This record gives sequence, structure tokens and C-alpha cells, in this order.
Amino acid sequence: MELAPVYGFNFTPTFIFFDAQGNEVWRTIGDFDPQKVRDSIQ
Repeated sequence: MELAPVYGFNFTPTFIFFDAQGNEVWRTIGDFDPQKVRDSIQ
């Protein structure tokens, strides 16, 4: 909950994917698609 105001989310679970430079690539609330995670790291 301490990071909620830093990253701007109000609901949990919120999944935020960052690139190697620390930039937000995508976010999703609730369930996420494991294939989307795999695709993002390739």
C-alpha cells in the first residue's frame, strides 16, 4: 500500500511491468495473462 500513491493505483492486485530502464510498459488490474508477461520479456 505504500507504493500505491507512487505508481498511481487504487486497486489490488495491480500488476505493473517495467522495462530495464524502469519505464512502465503495461499494467493490469486483477488477473493477468501469463503469455503477455512472456511476450514482454522477449
